[in-house]
Amino acid sequence: MLHLAALAGALASAAAALDVQTVPATIRTIDPTTRQASLPVSPMSARANLSDVPATVKLPEGMTEAVYGTVKVGKRDHGVIVAKADAAAALPDTLAIDLNGDGAFGADERMALALETQQRERGSVTTSAPLHGALPSGVKYVASYVKTEGRPATLSLTFTEYLGASIAAGEIAVVDRDLDGKFGSAGDAWAMMAKDGRPAGEYGLMNLDESIFIAGHRHSIQLAGELMNVSSVAADGPDPAVMAAQRARVEHLWMERFEPGRKEFFEQRGLDATRPLATKPIAWHYLTYADAIALGAKEKKPVFIDVMAFWCVWCYRMDWCTYCDAEVAQVLSQDFIAVKIIQEQDLVGDYDLVMKEKLQARGIPAMGVFDAEGKVLHTIGGWKKPEDFLKDLAEGKAKFAGQ
Repeated sequence: MLHLAALAGALASAAAALDVQTVPATIRTIDPTTRQASLPVSPMSARANLSDVPATVKLPEGMTEAVYGTVKVGKRDHGVIVAKADAAAALPDTLAIDLNGDGAFGADERMALALETQQRERGSVTTSAPLHGALPSGVKYVASYVKTEGRPATLSLTFTEYLGASIAAGEIAVVDRDLDGKFGSAGDAWAMMAKDGRPAGEYGLMNLDESIFIAGHRHSIQLAGELMNVSSVAADGPDPAVMAAQRARVEHLWMERFEPGRKEFFEQRGLDATRPLATKPIAWHYLTYADAIALGAKEKKPVFIDVMAFWCVWCYRMDWCTYCDAEVAQVLSQDFIAVKIIQEQDLVGDYDLVMKEKLQARGIPAMGVFDAEGKVLHTIGGWKKPEDFLKDLAEGKAKFAGQ
């Protein structure tokens, strides 16, 4: 009988610890032309790099001096053309987007483009006034064109709406990540910003069935029409499984983004495409700085720390073509305690501590080798190709051995 009473008390305490709120959810609009305060999420966007029109693409009649690209919206690629409809115009004056994906550019898929050129210190920059439009699904976007002297022109679509709600702990946003015109479908995502936090970017979003840790609680949501049910339970930290899933998801997104340009990138950067790839990935640790140094002391190994962020393109270039190298993976796994500190998953301030104070870096990726007392033995700044990175690791290892 005593055991049953104790169980009943434990269940009552657990129920009391779970706070469920029902709050109104409203569609809110982000202005991509200004920096608004207290936004829980940065707007999603898609970009097309513009170049010569392929022979397979039929240019609308009357258009000249056209450039073409494709922008990925959801799982579909949509063709984009910027051109002159008036041959006498000094600058392109028309934007056409194949919104319905039929391979053509109908009259209802064209917009007048107003461009302005400014002279800056590094050359001229031509930009468009914001163009507001909507996908067939009803998803609203703002289109913007940019042409910087010496670089290819780009056309960006910024998706400006999210489903928002507020609770005492912070601001909540649900993002129509699959761009089907509905909030709450399986492909969507959400974010929550603490009162003193920063907006979540595209790579910092969570799946709808995942919890977010803020202010000592794990928060989760369910949508119910125009209402949002927010569940909050006290916790010591985020769910490790959710954090691992987020890391894997973000890495996959970056690898998918990089892969089409592999040949060009390797040629531009002088990378050796014949180097063997690792059959076993690096045994990364996701620890606080203090715990990383303690583990290094216990294992009597130097600690390699990579300070990075989900939004950092060159951080993931390291994963894509350096950390996956067979020799690099072997050296880091066998000879070092390999640690990643990720800005979006840092709960104790280690991102700033290690990057700014310890490594004295101005940006990321910021990497370094540390000894058992937390002393910096060797710093490594920015992306490195495998051969150069191995030299840095060897130097850090030699300094550790020479102590």
